[in-house]
Amino acid sequence: MKYMEICKRFSAIMLLGALLAGCGGSSSGGNDQSGSAKKGNESGLSTDGTSLVSGQKSSSGSLSGNQNDKDSADMGSFQTKAPAKDVTSSDSAMFVAEGDHGVEVVKIGYSDRIDYDLVSTITGINASRVFLSDDQTTLYVENKEGYINVIDIQDVKHPRKVKLLTKDALQSDTTTANGVYEFKPAKENGLIVYDISNPSHKERVAAYKEHPVYDLVLVDRDTKALAATKTEGIALLDISEPQHIIFKNSYPLEGETTGLSVNKLSGLLFVANGDRGVKVFNLNMFLDQLR
Repeated sequence: MKYMEICKRFSAIMLLGALLAGCGGSSSGGNDQSGSAKKGNESGLSTDGTSLVSGQKSSSGSLSGNQNDKDSADMGSFQTKAPAKDVTSSDSAMFVAEGDHGVEVVKIGYSDRIDYDLVSTITGINASRVFLSDDQTTLYVENKEGYINVIDIQDVKHPRKVKLLTKDALQSDTTTANGVYEFKPAKENGLIVYDISNPSHKERVAAYKEHPVYDLVLVDRDTKALAATKTEGIALLDISEPQHIIFKNSYPLEGETTGLSVNKLSGLLFVANGDRGVKVFNLNMFLDQLR
């Protein structure tokens, strides 16, 4: 891809140095979508090792920031080929679900700037959600019908389809670190809270209906949560008492906000923002603006 085309794909707002100075504290205590997934009944289709790569390396470069914006949490954005429905990130890559355009795979490096390399596209899947295994070697891609494609991403340049899981066979991990509560996004119906301390008896204990919740990440040692509300941006919720969730503040975004991912290595918050691509924030600074 030519230089000007690369520039159009990325915009940057501030130096990553400000990010690195502030990262680490807020996301250290909670589980988030970026690094874990619950495994269920893997009664899927046979393993066929099908390659899902479309095209070759299409762009590379760096996201550098503007020092004048050092007090802003907004790091910039990544312009995707199709509207971003969901996003997840590993220590070295970002995966963006883009409906019938599949999943874009972007290799990312963190130093004094964000280096990027769009390395592959996973095709043949109408992707609505993406999340990772604990060891970051497997990507789970939920399709429009709710079935889950298991993708081997040990080589992100050549992802391979392993199997197809049945509906609800696997879900992203939005449980508290102590394993007592699970927070389940219910989209337009808000958020449902379950007591899962007894594995044989999952009990619904509360519901939050003030805002739609399409995705959720737990922060601040499981006392707060960030919720993707689709049309109302990102909501900050107090979940310190799971039976009584309290809305604290919101961060409006243009377009649809339907996916969130916290990257613990860099302290970045990735936001799937519809036809505006993926927004990138310094998590600690973002939380400070909402508290």
